[in-house]
Amino acid sequence: MIKINDFIIHRFTIYKSRRNNQGELTMITVREMMSSDLITLSRFNSLSDARNLMDAKQVRHILIVDDEGQLLGLVSHRDILARGISSQKYAEKEELDKIESGILLSDIMTTKLISVTANLPIANAAKLIFTKKIGCLPVTDYKNKLVGIITDHDFVAITIQLLDIMAQEEPLDEGFN
Repeated sequence: MIKINDFIIHRFTIYKSRRNNQGELTMITVREMMSSDLITLSRFNSLSDARNLMDAKQVRHILIVDDEGQLLGLVSHRDILARGISSQKYAEKEELDKIESGILLSDIMTTKLISVTANLPIANAAKLIFTKKIGCLPVTDYKNKLVGIITDHDFVAITIQLLDIMAQEEPLDEGFN
């Protein structure tokens, strides 16, 4: 039977590892898992813009950047719920949009972010998300320009795939106690 520690080793050294020039196993990096199809807004966009974009794109995080692509902040679905107007109070979406259009993202965005570089080993990124209890990690270059994002959802998706692989290789007894 595989314990969680074995699973992590199993995950990175067998299924997603490669050898460097010296023949040593190296872990995959954030670059290989991150999404570079970024959903961003400006700090001058409104809470209504963020809510509508999250709904349209089915995402929980919108990265806030300046005109040069520098990371300024993040607005999460939780931020929208905490600072937005309860949609249950308003029968008309237009009325809700009108109220929320007066709230700028610069007023609600989180600016104290934990971001990572694309070269970070993926296990380190997973540990950050887990220990800091955050939903995503923006990925930036050395000039703080946004280049990607990796989310807790990405790690759950990979875990599901790995559990499927493990089940095929080591099927569990159906009647275990």
